[in-house]
Amino acid sequence: MVCSACGKCGNSVATRIAYALILLVNSILSWIMLTKWAIEKLQHLMLDYVKIKCGEGDCYGWLAVHRINFALGMFHLVLAGLMLGVHSSKNPRAAIQNGFWGPKIIAWLGLIVLTFFIPDTFFQFWGNYVALICAMLFLMLGLILLVDLAHNWAEYCLGQIEESESKTWRVVLIGSTLGMYVASLAMTVVQYVFFAGSGCSMNQAAITINLLLWLVISVISVHPTVQEYNPKAGLAQAAMVAVYCTYLT
Repeated sequence: MVCSACGKCGNSVATRIAYALILLVNSILSWIMLTKWAIEKLQHLMLDYVKIKCGEGDCYGWLAVHRINFALGMFHLVLAGLMLGVHSSKNPRAAIQNGFWGPKIIAWLGLIVLTFFIPDTFFQFWGNYVALICAMLFLMLGLILLVDLAHNWAEYCLGQIEESESKTWRVVLIGSTLGMYVASLAMTVVQYVFFAGSGCSMNQAAITINLLLWLVISVISVHPTVQEYNPKAGLAQAAMVAVYCTYLT
């Protein structure tokens, strides 16, 4: 898409950027579809063949958003199936992953169009049950990957400190950890100020529980028992969990 219409991207970084741009466009499109104006335009373009309604009236973009994201999920699922057994970019099938952007974008857009011909009842079930479970699994996977990233970062910094006794790397490690905690605290304050007013008991409970949980995780991360089994565990990983969970809250 970025590198060429149908050609092969030069490297894996370009491929990741291209897929990230697809996700960005998909997210923007989903946001636009939340408006009543977008739904009315969509129904008009489809000659009123498709009516986006819920059981108790218009739900505007709720079903449209699920349709768009369902199409993107199916798009990546098909690509994953085509990539089974591919372990190197030298494999001929790797070209499907790294190139053919024109056909892939057409296929993605085609899937979006096709989802609007699927009955609303399917997406009502999908949105209330399947998508909810998948979203939870996705968030957990994201958290695991971020904790692993924080662990590798802390491990690298500690290695640099032990090898060269550099104060710079010590400042970098402490500064990054402190920065994540400051960001978590700042977001928590903003949440209390703007989203936890009188009468918003559910919001207050969610924000407070999140705050208490990341404080508990921070204490556990420096507990002697944890340090005994994993000496390189520490506040960097806990800070990553704190900023991620606070952002999600």
